[in-house]
Amino acid sequence: MTKNMTLKLILGGVLLALSMSLWGGDAEQMKTSPLRLEPEKIPYSEMNTDMPPWPEEDIVSGVSEHRYKRLYSGDINVAIYEAAPMTLRIKDYDIDEFVTVISGTLILTAEGGSPQRFDVGESVLVPKGFTGTWEMQGNFREMVVIMNDDRAGQP
Repeated sequence: MTKNMTLKLILGGVLLALSMSLWGGDAEQMKTSPLRLEPEKIPYSEMNTDMPPWPEEDIVSGVSEHRYKRLYSGDINVAIYEAAPMTLRIKDYDIDEFVTVISGTLILTAEGGSPQRFDVGESVLVPKGFTGTWEMQGNFREMVVIMNDDRAGQP
């Protein structure tokens, strides 16, 4: 299996997990009322561990230990992702992803570019097609916003 296919399978699994039905409460009311997002308050113990590990060939350093918790699923998916310190090699990233760093530090280095550092409270849009390294330092946690799989490619 090629590295791109493996990465697509992992991202597909994340998207599937994020697209599952909303947890608890009145789902319709949750979708039509403002939702306060407080990802820093979600305990580690409440995060899901069913994500497959990153492919070994994509790990530059560190270990593939990560968790997530879906906060919202509608036209967009919002989740928190937490990972042990690691650096990944990314080739032709499959989605547009909006990221806000909740804890730790994110360093993105586009192929042929200079490292860009993102600390707590800072946001970045990682565009589809990104190729480079994705380094997560410290007790890394991010809030991620992506299009729901059903809406990808639609205006």
